[in-house]
Amino acid sequence: MHDRLLSALASLTEVRLVAALRDDRLGFPDPKDLRVFIPDIHLITARRHRTGGFKFGTNREELLVEVFTTLKRLKRDAAATETVVTYLMGDFLDLWRETPVLKQRLDAAAAIRDDHEDLVVAALDPTLRTRFLLGNHDFDLYRWPDYVGWDRRYFLPDRTLQAPSTIVMHGDALDWIENLPDPLQQIMVYLFAPHLSPNSHDLGEMGRLVARSHARRNYRTYLQAPTPSALGLAPLLTPATPVPARHNIATPTSGPKGRLQHLSSAWKQTARANQEYQMNLRVMFIGHTHAARIAVRETDAGEFFALVDCGAWIERCSWTGDGQAFTAPSAQIAAMSHNEIRIYQLGETA
Repeated sequence: MHDRLLSALASLTEVRLVAALRDDRLGFPDPKDLRVFIPDIHLITARRHRTGGFKFGTNREELLVEVFTTLKRLKRDAAATETVVTYLMGDFLDLWRETPVLKQRLDAAAAIRDDHEDLVVAALDPTLRTRFLLGNHDFDLYRWPDYVGWDRRYFLPDRTLQAPSTIVMHGDALDWIENLPDPLQQIMVYLFAPHLSPNSHDLGEMGRLVARSHARRNYRTYLQAPTPSALGLAPLLTPATPVPARHNIATPTSGPKGRLQHLSSAWKQTARANQEYQMNLRVMFIGHTHAARIAVRETDAGEFFALVDCGAWIERCSWTGDGQAFTAPSAQIAAMSHNEIRIYQLGETA
């Protein structure tokens, strides 16, 4: 199903391979099951973009609408035995940049949706049935009934008779683990324990951690990185291009160091969850950092863990390919099927 997705994307625009990993240890063997991950979009209204003096807005919005439409078509055309599921990785509606006032954020969400009607309609299409994660910039949506179906994590495979090998989350919790000294055990229970739902206290605690992580940030000139995110080698793909089993994989021994962010914390948290909840998590998908990459930790003893950072649709990225250096708006998606993960950069460079 990777080939089908690549062919569909290549019919829209240029597609470049950011990273790829094919390995039976990923624990997602079904060749008829495709999961697609669209990272941080950060929508705000045009008016707020002007008055707030923000350097960055959502990239290539028309292309993103086409991507959602293409995913809808793939899902509609899939056979009865096939699965196509899309995940929006959080920070879809950027309430933090839209307004600093909590009481105004429900109205802010409505204004943002009205200002980006085509994209919102495509993302929320009932045929596509997108699964939404709450990010730190839109976490407050949990307070309102219209967004009650938005979650903080998903497990894959998500069939009742299969133990999960993968956790999908926005990724801001990894910041809390590394930067905030308060005890986080109860929060980690909700994020990593299967079959648990948060209560109002848990969500309130998470909201306070989100607020603390935003301290003294105005997001005017950048959100995560003041310079373009470096993707490494990103060759142009066609549907006929062979995709290697490993491409641009960062490891603790080979680096580069910038692509190892959160790898250790993510591995430790999944290892703890595996012990406490009898799971076998070995893959984590995140957004949040806006740096598309795959980082792997493995040992000769058979230990294996992969952190997949899906990138973003805001700010800029840089890469080399075809003997040239490029800088362009970040426009990335990730996909997993048949024990293979790929990250793509979309959009023409000229």
